[in-house]
Amino acid sequence: GYLSLTRGDGGQNLIGTEKSELMGLLRTQELLAARRIDGGEQFFTRAVDFGYSKNPEETFTFWEKEKILADVVWTIRKFKPDVLITRFPPTSRAGHGHHTASAILAEEAFDLAADPKAFPEQLEFVEVWQPKRLFHNTSSWWYKDLPERVVAHPDSFVTVDVGTYNPILGQSYSEIASESRSQHRSQGFGAGKDRGEKIEYLKLVKGEHSTEND
Repeated sequence: GYLSLTRGDGGQNLIGTEKSELMGLLRTQELLAARRIDGGEQFFTRAVDFGYSKNPEETFTFWEKEKILADVVWTIRKFKPDVLITRFPPTSRAGHGHHTASAILAEEAFDLAADPKAFPEQLEFVEVWQPKRLFHNTSSWWYKDLPERVVAHPDSFVTVDVGTYNPILGQSYSEIASESRSQHRSQGFGAGKDRGEKIEYLKLVKGEHSTEND
């Protein structure tokens, strides 16, 4: 499952003249094209991309936080994931108010999805659900000393080799990801395919630690 809070309405367009609502339409189709390649199910919320946001407080003012939080909780209850992974940290290191807000909402929704008192009107259609773990897919882009951090705090991280080759698919997972990412043409996200070890670091934010690294 892939939850995009916005449809990218406020983003820039590197391949055409579409802006605003048409930009959102274009990026929606790019997301759906990516999901057809990687097999994920695409979800959205009611949040509108209003362009660059300096901080999450500004973002939540425009979005009406409770409405978007309800949408995230709804998605968790509907899709019932065991594991949640955020792409951005809940701090200014995310570099964009929308990005920071997405991580903040994920942490709050992780707990609220299992609380029957949270958005009880949803329970006519879905059940409460508690994911087992919430990770942040961190990288050396944010922390230059990340490998050293992993060694020093092994219980706080899970490492995943996303370059693993799948003989049934005839591709590595990183190759599939590169093809999927390349569908985001309006953002210039084309990526070359490669094989071989490619380690991603997942930092445990909430939930149970898995000692088996499975």
